[in-house]
Amino acid sequence: MKKLLSGLIAGTLLSLGAQAGVIFEDNFDNEIPDNLVHTGSDTNYNSFTNWNVYSGTVDLVANGDWGLECAGGAGKCVDLDGSNGNAGMFGSNDIGLDAGTYQLTFDISGNQRNSADDSMGVTLGGFFAQTFVLAADASWQTITHTFTVDSATTSNIVFNHDGGDNIGIMLDNVSVSSVPEPGTLALLGLGLAGLGVARRKTKA
Repeated sequence: MKKLLSGLIAGTLLSLGAQAGVIFEDNFDNEIPDNLVHTGSDTNYNSFTNWNVYSGTVDLVANGDWGLECAGGAGKCVDLDGSNGNAGMFGSNDIGLDAGTYQLTFDISGNQRNSADDSMGVTLGGFFAQTFVLAADASWQTITHTFTVDSATTSNIVFNHDGGDNIGIMLDNVSVSSVPEPGTLALLGLGLAGLGVARRKTKA
């Protein structure tokens, strides 16, 4: 019985591993500036590995440069209103999504430079659309949205910043991850509970 339950749990964990995982992830730390500014930043940067900049510019910012802090106080992040005074539309490469449940996550903060409030629209295909208005001193916050895909599709994440004063909302730690189905989690819970019962009976 004990071996059977152990096998059940192992199988469930394998199933979880197959269903859960990061589909897309970028914290910008591996970006190499075209022209070094300060210690690792670059203004009007458009050589991203996983992103493209349309109809405007964004700045790559290394933590501490220009007195700016990235999420967690380390690494690199993106100022969504580039230094040419024309806020960019920042879009990810295409992301393939099979049918299932997913979670979009990203970190944003205010412009950190005592400027006016900033506004930004964020979309992920037809699965997510929201406008964010952040005060200049708004601290880093994590935005999380869960969505369901009915059939296999390809989509991308777009951050569309309004304004053009070269001081914008800061972005970091963008990811899309698959979420295990509730039935799989329930099966794992039952397996763990059964194993606990079996162990108690063995001790008795």
